[in-house]
Amino acid sequence: MKRYTFLLILSLIAGTSYSQSVDNALKYSRQEFSGTARSTAMGGAFGALGGDFSSLSINPAGIGVYRSSEFTFTPSIEYTESKNSGFSEDKYSFTIGNIGYVASFIPRMAPEKGWQNFNFGVGYNRIANFNREGYLFNLNSETSLLDEWAGLASGSPDNLYSFEEKLAYDTYLINQDDDLNYQSVLSGGDRMDQQKRIDEKGYIGEYVLSFGANYGHKLYLGATLGIQDLYHKTTTSYSEFSLVDNITSLNEFTFSEYMTTSGVGVNFKFGAIYKVTNQLRVGAAIHTPTFYNLDETYDTSVSSEFEPTIPDGFPEDGEAYHSYNSEFVSRTNYDFETPFRTILSAAYLFGKKGILSVDYEMIDYSNSEFSDSDAGNMMLENQDISNSYQSTSNLRIGAEYRLTPHLSLRGGFAKIGDPYKSFIDEGYNIYSGGFGIKQNNFFFDMAYQYKEYDEDFVLYSGSNDIVSLNNTNHQVRMTFGFKF
Repeated sequence: MKRYTFLLILSLIAGTSYSQSVDNALKYSRQEFSGTARSTAMGGAFGALGGDFSSLSINPAGIGVYRSSEFTFTPSIEYTESKNSGFSEDKYSFTIGNIGYVASFIPRMAPEKGWQNFNFGVGYNRIANFNREGYLFNLNSETSLLDEWAGLASGSPDNLYSFEEKLAYDTYLINQDDDLNYQSVLSGGDRMDQQKRIDEKGYIGEYVLSFGANYGHKLYLGATLGIQDLYHKTTTSYSEFSLVDNITSLNEFTFSEYMTTSGVGVNFKFGAIYKVTNQLRVGAAIHTPTFYNLDETYDTSVSSEFEPTIPDGFPEDGEAYHSYNSEFVSRTNYDFETPFRTILSAAYLFGKKGILSVDYEMIDYSNSEFSDSDAGNMMLENQDISNSYQSTSNLRIGAEYRLTPHLSLRGGFAKIGDPYKSFIDEGYNIYSGGFGIKQNNFFFDMAYQYKEYDEDFVLYSGSNDIVSLNNTNHQVRMTFGFKF
């Protein structure tokens, strides 16, 4: 069982938290370094190589490797397929993976063993993509969300929880009996078909401002100011449909949740690359936390549809179903801090024919943290983060082989570590490949990336039914570059 099963347990212990969730703390802290097509094809393993604009977001010392000025532009096409119970949903998106400019300044009288060149870079790298859509099904279920709402409801209807139980009461899905206890409109033995639709979109993009230098063609140093732009929109619609032989007059109901999060974060990155020999390079980089300020809108609504109350239980010609709707909206602003990350790297150059590069990244997701704001005290959310996540590592490996002076082939692999402490496992692998063509001052790179991962969901908080969703993601990136 994976993420949502565990979050269900947390919700039962600490109460349901609809904003600043443990899930989003992980989502906003994970990053994939694959801005340019060359970096994507080589698994993002550029910490010790440099000379590629993606390295400004990985190890800023990579900007010191440049010996000429460069402009790159990378459009990207992404396709995500989510499958459940033989039903699949596809989502396509067109993004800008990278756009960047590096200016290299070489002193006219550079000494042999001193500072050789000073470089400046500015641009954009896409580091996360949230786009996907999927459906989950659980047919002929003996349980219902209405039972959960009725069990949680207590006291006066005006004091019920505004996001859920109050909406259920206003739409006649739960009612008070003579003893003022809340009961579901379902009768004993009624079964329901359950369906949940998840529609997610968004991204994290990083605008980088970098500076680097080359000392004696042996030591490369660099620093990057990263400004991250985050946008995340999630729509979930959970529905239950009454079976034909049910006693209840309820025909169907839908509980919808809408969450939109947007904001800006700032971080700093520092790095070094050292050329041990002409063939071997080693690198190290430290990324400070990204300090976000985020605005969030959370909106829930419930709609219900009942059959008309007539003797035979079926509507007559021209007689409409009874429908009800209710909605509640909240808006909050809060701060969020991602964890530190450390990247150690090594690369070996086989003359002018080949490259083998490895990056090892360490990050402790339990150090993610929400800060006080008008959203209120977030100690419970931060404690859930600490209890849920652990320190983990990511491994990225890339290779390049130059077939001719103008044509190179590339391949890459990344193993993304499991961030959870207990029985949940959300680690996954990424496979990639591509080629590059260089002609005079122009170069063109193309890359394909594939990843697959599974998620287990509970359809609603309190349910014991686990439904699995299989996700496959395909990306194609093309980089157009000019050196001058």
